[in-house]
Amino acid sequence: MGCCGPEDDDTFVSPIVKYLMFFFNFFFWLVGGGLIGIGVWAYIEKERLGQSGSAEIESIYDLIFDVTIIVIILGIIIFILAFLGCLGSLRENVTLLKIFFILLIILFVLEVTGAVLAFVFSRDVKSKLTSVLKDEAVIRYRDDLDLQNIIDWIQKNFQCCGVGAESYKVWNLNPYFNCTDSNPSPEACGVPYSCCVKPTDIDKDLINTMCGYGVMKPDGGTSGVSGKIFEIGCIDAFLAIAEDNLYIIGGVVVGIAVVQILAIFFARILAGQVQDQLSRWR
Repeated sequence: MGCCGPEDDDTFVSPIVKYLMFFFNFFFWLVGGGLIGIGVWAYIEKERLGQSGSAEIESIYDLIFDVTIIVIILGIIIFILAFLGCLGSLRENVTLLKIFFILLIILFVLEVTGAVLAFVFSRDVKSKLTSVLKDEAVIRYRDDLDLQNIIDWIQKNFQCCGVGAESYKVWNLNPYFNCTDSNPSPEACGVPYSCCVKPTDIDKDLINTMCGYGVMKPDGGTSGVSGKIFEIGCIDAFLAIAEDNLYIIGGVVVGIAVVQILAIFFARILAGQVQDQLSRWR
């Protein structure tokens, strides 16, 4: 076989594009694997401790409000996408690169479509979200430790209580906090401690988990509601904070969009370069 000339050693594939794609996707491949591992471990621990609530999945909301399953699903999506991009760039495989950027395009279009629909039908979305949170999150508060921790974190950090116009009164739907004479729970007519304005009213280093007890009684408890618990629903509180930080939120959204667009752009460029190289060899 004759020796190849120097010009035959040239390649159309840019090593910068190739290895940028590889290391970028390798990082997210590790992130996806980590999320899967954390989600599986958390799910097993929750099952072992009997904190998973209902063992049966009866509706899509059982998945949405199970944090461990959401983490696992998110991890699987990131893992698969990053694997396609990582292997496709390293092996210069046109098929994998095409699948990678096509899936990214579909994901990007779905995100944009969802954002537009949420903006156009914002009132309907808010109403539906309020209804779902009442029926699923509020009622299941004590049945799922992960969900309980998330709700407490949201109420403390957004300084809110409950959802919708009913605000803290929505906790009347929870069987533990339900304010009826037939409810034997010691938490009856109360709200979670995360609703309290000063949950450390006893000691600054000690959370008073009973600070919201009795606030839904007809007399508002021993010291009344005002100044004791947050009286704004969490959806309204979140929207108010979002309006005050539109530029920051917009910057984050644009940043995520730019990363996705760049990934699509580089994957398409690399696939084209590989195809040009294959055509030259043929």
